[in-house]
Amino acid sequence: MPSNVTNVIRQTPRKLCRAVWDTMPNPVMQTVPMRHTGRFIYRRFTRNVVRLQSHYTHFMRNPPLLEVLAGLLTNYDQGSTLRLASIGCSTGAELYSALYVLRQARPDLKILAQGADISTAVVEVARRGIYRPNAPSAEGGLYLAGRAEVSSQDIDALGGILEILPDGTLSVHQRLRENVTWLTADATARSLVDIVGQQDIVLANNFIGPMEDPLAEACLRNIMKLVKPGGILVVEGIDIDLKTRILKASNFDPVLDRQEDIWTADPSKGGWPWVRWSHEPVDHNEATWRFRYSVVFRRARS
Repeated sequence: MPSNVTNVIRQTPRKLCRAVWDTMPNPVMQTVPMRHTGRFIYRRFTRNVVRLQSHYTHFMRNPPLLEVLAGLLTNYDQGSTLRLASIGCSTGAELYSALYVLRQARPDLKILAQGADISTAVVEVARRGIYRPNAPSAEGGLYLAGRAEVSSQDIDALGGILEILPDGTLSVHQRLRENVTWLTADATARSLVDIVGQQDIVLANNFIGPMEDPLAEACLRNIMKLVKPGGILVVEGIDIDLKTRILKASNFDPVLDRQEDIWTADPSKGGWPWVRWSHEPVDHNEATWRFRYSVVFRRARS
């Protein structure tokens, strides 16, 4: 039997189950039995599917997250220096977005930023800061290029970050490029903290999830070392059980400001429990909900 036919046969029960699942009314989905069923489906049939890594990133992917980070800058003295690092930065859209929001909120701060990724090709794209509407810029990277960093319908809304060049490409405004260093680095390497140094804010989003659990755990623990006492860790796109277990036993506390807004802001995280990178619905009856559904964490000062 041809392999494609075999795959169709194997996938049919799952597709039928998902089709039925998607017809369920929301009040039914919020019941305890359905939540437990969803977790069972995710852990048994979804969590260990093929773990594809891609370089996909997008400008202003999670505005509530960036707004919360901006609100946390009130503790910094006028004119002080803030160190910000994006680990797994891909082609730079997330770091440039963060710089735009944070510098708008606190123009008096000197923000020294670093973007680090394992792929030299995508780091070079980030350094150039040139993007094409509706086309991914990560061609030639180590992983799948994924979708475009910016779509044509978003260009007007991104005017504070990007300017349109005569050839129709989009360039990051020069003011956002200032004091930014781009480097190739492996987030799982023990030397990461020596290369990057400790930071006030560390972004570690959407690249740990595809790793096998032992490597994912080692990577998260490695990245946690980059955060200064009192600093902020942002970690997203990681297995929720693994994240909860590690951070709950650490000296990091969840930042609960707009927790649910942040958790639900990215439309690409839909499809739970059938999609590996999807977000399960927030359940405040879950004993560990503060850690489980948080993306932003603060390290204790001592």
